[in-house]
This record gives sequence, C-alpha cells and structure tokens, in this order.
Amino acid sequence: MKQALLIVDVQNFFINKWTQNIPKNIAGLINRENFPCIIFSQFINEPGSQFVKQLNFTGCAKPPYSDIVAKLKPWVKKDNIFAKCAFSVFANPNFEKYLKENKIEELTIVGLDTDYCVLSDCFNAFDRGFKVKVVENCCASFTNGPAGHQAALKIIKNNIGQII
Repeated sequence: MKQALLIVDVQNFFINKWTQNIPKNIAGLINRENFPCIIFSQFINEPGSQFVKQLNFTGCAKPPYSDIVAKLKPWVKKDNIFAKCAFSVFANPNFEKYLKENKIEELTIVGLDTDYCVLSDCFNAFDRGFKVKVVENCCASFTNGPAGHQAALKIIKNNIGQII
C-alpha cells in the first residue's frame, strides 16, 4: 500500500501561538519516517470566494501570507503542491489525478486547521477510498486553539481514521 504525507495549509498566515510548533513537528516527522511521497495543499483565498462572500474572510490571499512556511520549503517541489480555495484539497482536480498516477492508497494527514481543512480532507479521502491517518502532534487549530483541535481529533477517531 503506497503511502503519502499530506501537509495541509502550513502557511505563514496560519502561524500563531497555537500553531507555531507545527512546522518543527512536521519536519521532525519527515526526518523520522520514510514517506515515499510528500504532498502540500496551499490555501489561496480569491476575491469572490465563499470565504469572502459568506464568512467575510479576506486573509491568505497573496504572498508572503499564502506561502508555505520556511521550515517546510525544503520538501516543496513544483509538482507536489496543490492550490485550493476551498476547505479540502480534493476540490483541486489535479490533486486526485496526482494520487491516482502515483498509486497512493493511504494518506497520513498533518497540518492546519485540524477542525477545518484537515477534517475536511479526512472526510474527502475516506469517501474516495483512501486509508486515513492523522498525526496528532503535527496538527493544530489556528482558529479555535486546543479545543477545536481536540474536537476534530475526536470526530476523526470516532468516524473515519486513525490518530497516531
């Protein structure tokens, strides 16, 4: 079973007191494990997006805010980063195409926000037949802090995936 590490939205905009250790934790995970494939999602907010129209959220629209954090840039390549203006990277059709081309069957998911984009990616991966794992200390909630993080982990554990 070919496995990939999906790093969700670990971008400059989303780093705060609750998320500041996540890039270091993810870098440590990458250095300890032998992931055959590392993939990034990158949230880029667009004018007129649902985030702007319905949530009045205009952040993370351009660099340097939308950039992947410096600590993880050594693993970013031109073909392993997928932009999105949605909660889930599965909204980008090139992402699922990439998974199929690389025969990925299992996703280990890490990143930000556990209670928004990570959770959404877990549900979408599960619905499409992927085995899902989430690394607890490599996720956090920029928006809702530890309470949001723990609530999302409970949903994931009870419904769709394995927490490691």
